[in-house]
Amino acid sequence: MKPQNEHRITIKIADVEAFKLPVEESEESFYRRVIEQINKNVNRFTFGPHSDSPQVALAKVTLYYATMLYRQTSLLNSQSEMLQSFEERIDRLLEGSD
Repeated sequence: MKPQNEHRITIKIADVEAFKLPVEESEESFYRRVIEQINKNVNRFTFGPHSDSPQVALAKVTLYYATMLYRQTSLLNSQSEMLQSFEERIDRLLEGSD
């Protein structure tokens, strides 16, 4: 299997200093879309009558994404446990012990 080509892309999020990040060539567009969405959400908080500083806006966006990840992970874990319980019940039924 041929190893993926790695690119070093420049990441610029909000007013934070830009940095380089190595990513596989096949994932570069994914990272760029994620960065675009983060910046779009940060911009929503930094403009308007009740705007936040870029640091507060970035913190709010970070918390939002972390909350989404936590909820998704919790849901997946719950579904996994339910599926395992269901499979165990089917196994017991097939064995004739339930």
